[in-house]
Amino acid sequence: MLLAIDVGNTNIVCGLFDGTVLRDSWRLTTDRGKTADEYSVFIRSLFQFSDVQLGNVESVVLASVVPPLTPIMRRLVDRMFHLQPLVISTALNTGITWEVESPSEMGADRIADCVGGYMKYGGPCIIIDLGTATTFNFVSGDGRYLGGSIAPGLLNSSESLFTKTAKLPRIELERPATSLGIDTITQMQVGVVWGMVFMVDGMIQRIRQDTGCPDARVILTGGLSGVVVPGLQTKCVYDPNLTLDGLRILFELNRGRTE
Repeated sequence: MLLAIDVGNTNIVCGLFDGTVLRDSWRLTTDRGKTADEYSVFIRSLFQFSDVQLGNVESVVLASVVPPLTPIMRRLVDRMFHLQPLVISTALNTGITWEVESPSEMGADRIADCVGGYMKYGGPCIIIDLGTATTFNFVSGDGRYLGGSIAPGLLNSSESLFTKTAKLPRIELERPATSLGIDTITQMQVGVVWGMVFMVDGMIQRIRQDTGCPDARVILTGGLSGVVVPGLQTKCVYDPNLTLDGLRILFELNRGRTE
């Protein structure tokens, strides 16, 4: 089995693959203060809950956008599975040409998103990940990454209203039925959630216009995409496991490597 670990700023997502099938997945809260031993306690309990033996894991692939946690995850993998993980970067064989000024600055999660989106659905495609940040990526029909954009995520937008104003409360991220709220909470939900919906629709239209690809396929993923997808006017593919699948594909493309 292959264990895929995606270390994000808000959550750490782990996926266990049996061949190409995602057998199970788990989501942990990212905590920069935890040690490898502390994380291993959580992961051991998840394996036990899913009735999976640690010895069944034959390989590990790791994507991390939290530099302090990368060596901690390495130690965890070494101690728990006696393996060295394949750590994702653009230096690997990705099947994509990165036509940006500094490919090394690409986040590992965005690399996995692009590889997963292009390999699963073909190009040209627009891959959107709604997580801690909202990221847009464009991959051409011949597998060239031509650029993207980064915007604040839903949680960041919501929390900024709560922390930067004196009277606005913390809210649940739910999509109101209309664009007019009748109280403070629903008005905040309208602004944050519907604002994100309209931004995503507008960005898709602009990316299609700027790339000359009016029919580029749109793929959405990320922990908060389920809140946005139902409100979009643009036809899209919703793939909540895209990042994990991208990690699995990257592992297959680089089988035998540990870096």
